[in-house]
Amino acid sequence: MTGRRFPEVIARGLGLRPGEGGEAVLFFVYFFLITAPFAIVKSIRDASYLDNIGVRYLPWAYGTAVLVGAVVAVHARLQARLPRRGLLTGSLLFFAASAAAFRYLFGLNRPWITLLYWLWANIFVVVLTTQFWFLVNDAFDPRQAKRLVGFLGSGGILGGIAGGLATGYLARPGRPEDLLFAAAALLVLGGAAAFALAGRLKGRQGADPASSNAAASHPGFADSFQTVRSDSYLRLLAALALLAGIVSTFIDWQSKAIIDAAPAAKINLASFFGRFNAGLLAAAFLFQLALTGRFLRRFGLRPALMIYPLVLLVCSGGTAIWPVLGWALAVKGADKAFSYSIQQSSRELLYIPVAADKKYRAKIFIDMFLNRFAKTAGAGLLLLLFLLPGGPSVAVVGAASVLLIVAWLLLNVRLGKAYGRAVTGHLKSKWERGEALVGGEAGVETAQAIVDALASRERSPSLYALHLYELARDGRLTPEIAGFLEEERAALGPLPLSPLSDGEERPWLPPPPADLLAADADIREILALPEYQRLLDDYAGRVLRGDTGGETARMELAKAAGLMDPDSLLAGRLEDLLLDASPEVVHYAVESAGKLRRRESVPWLVDRLADPRARGDAAGAMARYGAGAAGTLGDYLLDTAVEAEVRRRIAAVLAAIPSQDTADALLDALSARVPGLERDLIDALDRVREQAPGLVFDPAVIRIAVEGEIGRVAAAASRAEGLWLFRLIGLLSPGEDLTRAGQCYVRGSAAETAFALELLDHVLPLDLKDKIVPVLERLAHPEEGA
Repeated sequence: MTGRRFPEVIARGLGLRPGEGGEAVLFFVYFFLITAPFAIVKSIRDASYLDNIGVRYLPWAYGTAVLVGAVVAVHARLQARLPRRGLLTGSLLFFAASAAAFRYLFGLNRPWITLLYWLWANIFVVVLTTQFWFLVNDAFDPRQAKRLVGFLGSGGILGGIAGGLATGYLARPGRPEDLLFAAAALLVLGGAAAFALAGRLKGRQGADPASSNAAASHPGFADSFQTVRSDSYLRLLAALALLAGIVSTFIDWQSKAIIDAAPAAKINLASFFGRFNAGLLAAAFLFQLALTGRFLRRFGLRPALMIYPLVLLVCSGGTAIWPVLGWALAVKGADKAFSYSIQQSSRELLYIPVAADKKYRAKIFIDMFLNRFAKTAGAGLLLLLFLLPGGPSVAVVGAASVLLIVAWLLLNVRLGKAYGRAVTGHLKSKWERGEALVGGEAGVETAQAIVDALASRERSPSLYALHLYELARDGRLTPEIAGFLEEERAALGPLPLSPLSDGEERPWLPPPPADLLAADADIREILALPEYQRLLDDYAGRVLRGDTGGETARMELAKAAGLMDPDSLLAGRLEDLLLDASPEVVHYAVESAGKLRRRESVPWLVDRLADPRARGDAAGAMARYGAGAAGTLGDYLLDTAVEAEVRRRIAAVLAAIPSQDTADALLDALSARVPGLERDLIDALDRVREQAPGLVFDPAVIRIAVEGEIGRVAAAASRAEGLWLFRLIGLLSPGEDLTRAGQCYVRGSAAETAFALELLDHVLPLDLKDKIVPVLERLAHPEEGA
């Protein structure tokens, strides 16, 4: 954003960042010049209706809201076709002219003029306020909106106060409509503010989003309805608007019914409503300016959604039990104060995650039609309640309001969860882990086994035969692979299975590759024979002593050991082979150790993690031990006598074993605060969580780790470092949401970064949010300094 810098102290107090002041002030003034004239219009509307028609017939006035649907359809077409600057300015000038016209129409003293004016006032507020919030949604990302909504909304509340006070002190008994000239003048000024603001936003954003996006599709009312109907999140927003509108209608009738019966108010209703509304909005203004933004930043959207209905629940219930003027003023006061402050701000924030095209269509249906239709639905329900014995009753309407508010609170719970999912929809993965990319390709392990087999065919026919048998026994020797290897086998001649054969063919030698699996049972029986085991052990002893064979013989022994039972004699020689000086022998010995999973081999495998040539094989072998080795490997993590590099490799091994035992072992090491190992442990825990989202991680340990990580991230002053905090917090939140959020925070666009922070803000507990979010905000916006 560009513009003159706000005085720094004021800007900080209002949550403004450098360059935001100019646009924020224009939004503030624009909203002020909408709500000030509406406060005048509304006070005259309520007073004239009660004076000329009566409170008993208020439901019929509420019912006219359905006619707003026709106006909405026309306005939707205009909004899709006209440039935003022209539409905003034209709308304000139209309502200015019609306000002046109603000044003269009231002189006719006809009831239908009062009813027409009520309808016009409803169209006035729905069109102009919806246009304002459209502009806010287009101009700001979710983090900006949450910071600025308190200041922007306070402009509207301050306008309501000014308009209410003007009506309260200037309205003459019997002639309140004279103030419509003042309302018209304010609307003309509002047109000038809207013209300047729309031009400024068009210059910043390039194309006019209201005209370019919407005009491409020319959505009508039916299109808007279908958009809401087909989206579960938008359906929840629609249900919220419907319930809130019905409750507001009930509360409006409750308060007006009691006020109409109060002699003090009847003397000059327009003046009473003006002063009363101004007093309420003064409180709302202070709340909006001083508390709404801070409340949203501090507690988040979900608690904010609950405040308004909870307060109405108390006040409406009190009115139902004790229908006196005090409760009437309280319930109407709560309705006004909170609906124009935190409720309006929270509802608009709910639209931020919605895609621009959907948002445009949804707001046409929800804000410009459904909000008005809710009034009509409320009117219909009121008329039904009036049919009950005893006629219109404040107590009955209050009781009905309480039931509806309970449903509203339950809906808000669902909506809070849905908002988090909607924010997540804007977060796309920026990279995949290397092992995930490799692991996703079927047959990679088999391909490696075939390569190893082919590499061994010239070194040793026995070694080659062992490779083929292993492929067949593991079910990886497909007909295609068998056909390929058959040609290789034919070129080499007979393939002995045992290193003892010395080239001599025996009746149990393996058949061609295609038939190896069929012979598996026979081969297993031979390998298990005690006589064969003793012969093989004797041969292994001579090879290891150097009496016979050489490196190739040791390679054959190491490979053959992996095909034996873990308790076999040859398997007992495996630890000697793990210490062999030949890297190739160690390669096969480590591979066999992973297959046999003998606990006795673990120390030797751990030692091999220090050898750059063998550490990859050793890590893979230990990973095959699975969760059973988690405790032992966890002990190594805590052993300060073990080299730091080896412990880092052990953490990586545990990352490949997704289990609760693994998670617990890593958490134990994390809680021990082993210097230099923290990041490796966080990475390992994140990988385990990614593979097994259902695992449980001790929140107390995670919170302690977060405390330490906040200091490291802040000291590094690097945005990329923030990813470690996202990984840690992800352990407390199921799914991949925070993983993607962290990637978007590090490498995403400004909008993606904002959505990443918004998701974090939405899911974090309050104490962690206060510590983490400010640090990440500073790293994301280093230009703001401390």
